[in-house]
Amino acid sequence: MKKWLVAAIIILLLAGCASEPSPWLCYGGDGSRSLSSSERGPKRPRLLWVAEMEGENPGGPVVDKSGQVYVPHSGGSVTSVQPQGRVQWTFESWVSGSETTPPQLLLLPRDKILLLTLGAQEQTFELSSSGETVVGPTWFPWPAATGPAVTEKGYTLACHQYVTNVGTVGLLVYGLVKGGEVLWSQDFSNGSMSYYASIPVLLENGRGYVFVETDGDKNFLLALGSAGEILWQVEFLQGETRGVGRAIAASQDGTIYLGTPRIEDVWRIHSPGWLYAVDASGQLLWRVEAGQKVEQILVAPDFVVANILRTKLLALNSQGEELWQYKLTGWESNAVMDSRGTVYMAGINEGTVWLRAVDSQGREVWEFDTEHRAESVSYAALVQGTIFLATETGKLLAISD
Repeated sequence: MKKWLVAAIIILLLAGCASEPSPWLCYGGDGSRSLSSSERGPKRPRLLWVAEMEGENPGGPVVDKSGQVYVPHSGGSVTSVQPQGRVQWTFESWVSGSETTPPQLLLLPRDKILLLTLGAQEQTFELSSSGETVVGPTWFPWPAATGPAVTEKGYTLACHQYVTNVGTVGLLVYGLVKGGEVLWSQDFSNGSMSYYASIPVLLENGRGYVFVETDGDKNFLLALGSAGEILWQVEFLQGETRGVGRAIAASQDGTIYLGTPRIEDVWRIHSPGWLYAVDASGQLLWRVEAGQKVEQILVAPDFVVANILRTKLLALNSQGEELWQYKLTGWESNAVMDSRGTVYMAGINEGTVWLRAVDSQGREVWEFDTEHRAESVSYAALVQGTIFLATETGKLLAISD
């Protein structure tokens, strides 16, 4: 397999996965990956507490409805932190010592936790809420599935990439219910083409979306019904839409947004970075030039904001018309949006963890230096008015009013 394809798969696998209050189950907050919370974020931020965890290289924090925070880290480990910042327990699997990539973490019904380890050792570990291993059949059939999406009722959509017997990469998209029963699957494989998937998007009605990349001439956006039937697929030029990865999200009306990186070589620019919108019937609504890689897409009821790689926030209305731009200074790495449309940016600025708030009109509200030293920061989670971030040294920060 080509080195850049292997790297792309690893990047996709790093993704971790709204009710009263909304749980931040994984990357995107819910299956729609909208990166928007139904709650308000902080107006006057302060660092509430810092929890010291034993593991390093954490993934994004995962928060349940009670406010309990779970942080995957160090290969096959997870630490549970109480809402007040006290470490409750740490689980270290036998994989932990051999891998540095954090596992994926899903919260299951009945207070169960699922760890999916990545890399050379692909294993599934099911834990109780007290951090004890649950003995029983393997819940998840393929631990290496990319960023599974979960609904409130436990229905799960996942993508598994595998090497076929002729050396190409096949793609298996499948749906499961709580307890791990595979309801359906769609297999994409042949002897002459490889397939690679974005993280899947899943709405509460069971409709799912996956952007599928190939090494042929065409990529395609795939829409799936709750029984696994292919509802439609929209084709895109392969040269313009490589590397979607996490830059995919959906609104509750079924509009799908996806973003691409800037792609160029010594001869020409293949893509300046695009943001696309496709409606629920599979019709391309619009395409807007981003000017650089689209890192994240934040979806509000009446507008969408693209986080463009360390350059700007770009806000558009439902017709693809620009509402505003906010210029970034370069330290901002990732964002979440609250119920008011305020965007919270997190990153490392001159060696400490910083946050910035930008309101729904594109105006800066505040900047906040936590004065906590770090070299990198995880994706943020916003739950019950508190922003949670983990650093590479294994510290969990809670920021609120």
